[in-house]
Amino acid sequence: MPLNLNPLDIISNVREPAVLNIIKEYLNSNNKVAYLGPEGTFSHEVALMLLNGTMTPVKGINDIVKGVYNGQFNYGIVPFENNLAGIVGDTIEALIKWDVGVKASVEYKVSLCLVVNSDVDSLSEIKEIYSHPHAIEESKEFLSRLNVSIRQTSSTAEALNMVIGHRDRAAVASRLGARLRGLKTITCGIEDKPNFTKFLILQRNVGNLGDRSLIIFSVPNKPGSLYSALQPFAETGLNLTMIYSRPNKMGPWEYDFILEVECSLSEAKCIEAINRLRERAAYVKVLGSYSYLTLQGYGEV
Repeated sequence: MPLNLNPLDIISNVREPAVLNIIKEYLNSNNKVAYLGPEGTFSHEVALMLLNGTMTPVKGINDIVKGVYNGQFNYGIVPFENNLAGIVGDTIEALIKWDVGVKASVEYKVSLCLVVNSDVDSLSEIKEIYSHPHAIEESKEFLSRLNVSIRQTSSTAEALNMVIGHRDRAAVASRLGARLRGLKTITCGIEDKPNFTKFLILQRNVGNLGDRSLIIFSVPNKPGSLYSALQPFAETGLNLTMIYSRPNKMGPWEYDFILEVECSLSEAKCIEAINRLRERAAYVKVLGSYSYLTLQGYGEV
């Protein structure tokens, strides 16, 4: 499959016309796009499917978000949440630290593959398997049936690099990553359950149009404070699609809450709920409204 993909031929279950207008905006060849590298990561796949322009692999999530904040990149692609492994802590920490906005949230159906060198014929030759901790966790049942050592890497792409030239090694990674490095897939779909990862497309500005809005806040450490903070969303009839708590650095047993709500900052009831939240929270950070997209994995049929 060629890498110059037409997003309009790939995207499924999008809402017209607003989402298509956003996608067309992305097709600006002058864009500078950062993704969690190296080449062949799932962040890279999402970037290739949706964006046009200069693609730059970046090693750390914080560096991607910082680069969007300071104008080095027009857009940044970062993993946000996986339905099997949970929230990506590095992304949350970077979003708290740097003032950026969310342009889109991409629900991406991931297909994990067992990748080996082209001259390997059998699983019996494999002694070590490399991958990112999330990919290992997501394919734990499959891997437990193999008599191999498991090695963690910083990304699935790094795992692929560790395999090159070693007949006794395999990686849990993507089809795209294997193709880019001249490796082959023995089998795909090794994830234990249907595997979806949400990625965020970040931009410098905070938008007010879209299907959902993302908010980070903390509340005083006293009884009923979280209930009070969330009450305005219930009373205005807004659906919460995600809420996570994460320890923050303000003090022991203090938490940040990451909230995704089905509303747009262009809507009066959304603004009302957030304003009432501000009155009850210790701090509130709004990352904007954005469109919610769904994609199939690269090379899926």
